[in-house]
Amino acid sequence: MKVAIVCFNDTFFDRVRLLKRYYQAKGHEVTVISSDFSHRKKQRISILDDADTLISTPPYYKNLSLRRLYSHHRFSRLAEAEMERLHPDIIHSMVPANSLCKAMARYKSRYPKTRLYFDINDLWPEALPIRDFEWLPVFSEWKKLRDRNLPAADLVFVECELFLEGLKPNRQYTVLHFARSQKPMPLHPRLQQDTLDLVYLGSINNIIDISLIRQIASAAMKIKPVRVHIIGEGETRDRLIAEIKSTGAEVIDHGILFDPIEKQEVFDRCHFGLNIIKPNVMVGLTMKSLDYMIAGLPILNSIGGDTEKLVDEYNLGFNVDRNHLDALADAICLEDPEQAAKRRENMQKVYTKFFSEETFFRTLEEVNA
Repeated sequence: MKVAIVCFNDTFFDRVRLLKRYYQAKGHEVTVISSDFSHRKKQRISILDDADTLISTPPYYKNLSLRRLYSHHRFSRLAEAEMERLHPDIIHSMVPANSLCKAMARYKSRYPKTRLYFDINDLWPEALPIRDFEWLPVFSEWKKLRDRNLPAADLVFVECELFLEGLKPNRQYTVLHFARSQKPMPLHPRLQQDTLDLVYLGSINNIIDISLIRQIASAAMKIKPVRVHIIGEGETRDRLIAEIKSTGAEVIDHGILFDPIEKQEVFDRCHFGLNIIKPNVMVGLTMKSLDYMIAGLPILNSIGGDTEKLVDEYNLGFNVDRNHLDALADAICLEDPEQAAKRRENMQKVYTKFFSEETFFRTLEEVNA
């Protein structure tokens, strides 16, 4: 059988690579179609590991812009043309881009024997901080572009349970969590008890709650000195650094680290990882959460849904109550070392149970049995 995996966004490629391996292990011929414009780097790319076809796509430079929507639309039309060339037996399409839902549903209508799978990795526009502007037609139509065409799919995968609340799920819907092929890292914590070391990992963009990070640092500074390590970059990086420094806390900017051992050296020096997103943004899990789990680093979490439940049920750190930050500061600055060590173990156990490659493949096998 021929399988086409369609993915506009290179930030979803951890998932794409796992899917490609799964389908190839089944003996299928797999073609991965993606964009020649990197969302992560905001620049043209000529090579993307595990992508077989790169479609020439209009560039954009702001995460929230009409130019980005046009880029999605153009890619989706050209991806539909690629389906006409390939005539796959299975289409596994990442969402967003929402416009891919319309394009792939249109192809399915012409070739109803083709099995169509939509794989929702983000809810747009719900996962964007635009609650004051949702009434604008551009956002309502953007959402409808997805919702109107989801029923065309034979299966719909969602990366977290929270997304089911924003859709109209039925028996076609399956939760397929984010996953990584990486094994948990060895734990060698080197924690200093006279300071609180926090780390922020990942893109620093407009959904990060910089104000809350500043407030956490400020509350903790009343008890002991705070260091915030930053691994990543983004359009609001300078503001994040300035806000943290305004509290008197120290910032250590590590830039971008790709090497797992280098990242682990930072994580082993930190008490908690920051998993802090603005309120009313519909996100249930983040990729950085998996990095923290692999590293065995407990989290300070402001995300609802799946992550909030996991933190509570498995003792993975602390869910942040914005109205009781002084109590949070007491808990994280004066925590019991044995509890801290237990949380590190719990993070890696939860990763293996819910987010490992083996769990990912097992879920796909159960659905396709």
